[in-house]
Amino acid sequence: MLGVTGSAIGHIGYGILAAPWRNWGPEGYALACAQQWEKIYYEWNIPACGLCLLFGNVYYAWLATRLATKENRTDVTAQPYGMNTTVIYIMLYAITLPALERGHDKFAPCIDFASRCSATDAEIQSGARKAAEYAWEVSVTANFIVGLFEVSGFFLGDLVRWLFPTAAVFIPLFGVGFMWLGYVYVVDIFEHPMMCWLPFMIVLTGFFGNVRYPIYKTVTFPIALLAILSSSAFGWMGACEQSTDDIVYGFGSHTTSVAAQYNGVDAATGLPRKTCQGTDKALAKAAWKQYAGKGDIFGGFGKGLKGFSHSDVKDLVAQSLLYGAIGFLGSMADVESAEMAGDSYPMAECLIFDGLGTMIGALAGSIYGTTMYIGHPIHKALGAKIGYSLLNGVVYFVLFCSGIFASLYNVIPLCANGAILIFVGLLLGRQAFEATPARHYPALLLGVMPFIANKMSLESQGNHSYDMGIQMMSAAGGTMCGIFLCCIACFAIDRSFYKCVVVSFFMCFLSLFGFFASHNDLIDPSTGVRGPRHEKLGIYDSSSDLNQGWRWAISWAMVGVYFAVHIPFQKKGSHVKMPIDMRDMKADPYDSDTDLS
Repeated sequence: MLGVTGSAIGHIGYGILAAPWRNWGPEGYALACAQQWEKIYYEWNIPACGLCLLFGNVYYAWLATRLATKENRTDVTAQPYGMNTTVIYIMLYAITLPALERGHDKFAPCIDFASRCSATDAEIQSGARKAAEYAWEVSVTANFIVGLFEVSGFFLGDLVRWLFPTAAVFIPLFGVGFMWLGYVYVVDIFEHPMMCWLPFMIVLTGFFGNVRYPIYKTVTFPIALLAILSSSAFGWMGACEQSTDDIVYGFGSHTTSVAAQYNGVDAATGLPRKTCQGTDKALAKAAWKQYAGKGDIFGGFGKGLKGFSHSDVKDLVAQSLLYGAIGFLGSMADVESAEMAGDSYPMAECLIFDGLGTMIGALAGSIYGTTMYIGHPIHKALGAKIGYSLLNGVVYFVLFCSGIFASLYNVIPLCANGAILIFVGLLLGRQAFEATPARHYPALLLGVMPFIANKMSLESQGNHSYDMGIQMMSAAGGTMCGIFLCCIACFAIDRSFYKCVVVSFFMCFLSLFGFFASHNDLIDPSTGVRGPRHEKLGIYDSSSDLNQGWRWAISWAMVGVYFAVHIPFQKKGSHVKMPIDMRDMKADPYDSDTDLS
C-alpha cells in the first residue's frame, strides 16, 4: 500500500495533476485538485480497503480451518489476502489519472489557455472537490465492475488450470513478483544505499541464508522487523538527505539541485525536498494532525457507485473486463501455488470470494481491488498458519480506519518493506522454475518480458519513445500477452501442434477485440504524447490506425496455419517427432520419440 499510495498521491496527484504546466485554470486550482484528491483518498478509499481486507482475511481463515478439519491437519496455512497490486497500478494510470484530468477541466471555475484566469478561493475549492469526487466515483465504479467480472469467471478456473501448461499459469505470479516486487524495489534500494542496502542484506541473509538472531531460547528476532527498523532508523538519521543548493544545467538558463533529482519537488512551494518519502518530519506531523482519528471515515459508503451515471463509465466496461480477467488469472495462479505448497483450496470458491471482496470494497468506497495475495509458500515456510490471516485482517482494518495510515506513509521509507517484498518476488520466481519442466524455462523467460515492457511504458509517464513494440507488449500490464506468449511457446517446445493450432486461432479471434496486445495508436492532441488511455478494447478495421488487433489476428492465423501443416507429418520415426506430455517434468525435446498412444 505504501507503493501504490506513492503513485496515487505523490505521482498522479501532486506530480501530474498539480504539475506547473497545467496552468489553464485559476492560480492554485490544480494544486487544490491534488489536495482534495489526497483527502478523499485517505478518508474514503483507505478505510474501505480496510473493510474488504477484514472480510477477505476472515473468509480465508475460515476456509483454512475448514481444510484443516477435513484433512485432520494442524499445518494448514491460510491464503494471504491483500491488494491486487497488478490491477491497481494499471487502473490508477488507465482510469483514475484520465478521470482526474477530465474532472480538472470539467469543474474548473474558468479555463483560459492564453493566460491565468481568476476565481475566488471558494470557487477554486468547490471546483477542486467536485473534480476529485468525479474521479473517485469513476474509479470506484470501474473497480466494482472488475469485481463483478472476476466473480463471473469462477467456472473457468479449473478448466484453465487443466488446459494451460504450468509455466503459463505461473506467469502472473512470476511477472508481478519479478517486476513489481523485485525490480521496482531494487531500484529504490540503489537510489538510497545508506538507508536501504544493509536492510536488504539482512533480508537476503535471514530469509535465503536461514540465519536467525536468538533473543531467548528458541525465540528469534523477526527478520522482517529488523529490516524495517534498521531502514527507518537510518532514514530518520538523515541517510537520504541531499543538498538543496542550485546547480545550473543545460544552456545556463535553468537550475536544479541534487535534492530535486533524488527526492522530488514540493508541489505547494515548488522547492526541492531535502529528504525522501517517509523521513520528512513536517509531512509526518501534518498527516497525523489532519487524519489520525479524524476525517469523514466511510463518508463515501455507497456514494461511489454514482459513477454509473457518468457518461464516461460506459467506455470502461471493456477495459474492466480485461482487468477482471487479469485478476482472475492471478488468483488462479495463487491457488496453484498454494496447492504446490501442500494446501489445496477450491478454485471456483476462491475466485468468487476474490471478486466479492472487491465489490464490497467498491460499495464502501474503495478504488482498489483485493485478491489472494502472492506468497502463500513464503508464509508457510515461515510457520504462518490460520491465526495470521485473522490478525492481518484486524490489524489492517484498525490501521486503515483510524486515520493512522497517512502518518505511516510519511514515517516509513518505501524501501523499509521493499526489501521484504524483493524476497517474496524472488522466491516466487524460484517457485515458478521449480514447478516448471526445464525445457519450458525459455517460455517462462519470454512470458516475463511483457511485464518489463509495461514497467518501461509506465516509467515514461506517457512521454515515451515511439517504440510500438513496447506498447504492444505492455498493454494491460503485460499479463495477457505474457500468459499466451508463454503458453504458445510451451506447446511449440512440446510439439503439441494441435494445441498450438487451437491457441493460435483462439487468439486470432480475441485479437479482433484488442485482447493480447490491446494497443491503440492514439496521441493526445493537447500534449503530443501517448498516455495510458490508449489501452482500450474495440473492433477497428484495417483503414483505422487505432487498434492494431486486426494485424495480430492475421499474424495469429498465419501461425495457426504453420502449426497445422506439421500435424500430418507428426509420426513416430518421422522428422517431426511425437508430442511431449506437458506435465512430464523430465522429458527433453531432443530425446527420442515419446509415443503417448
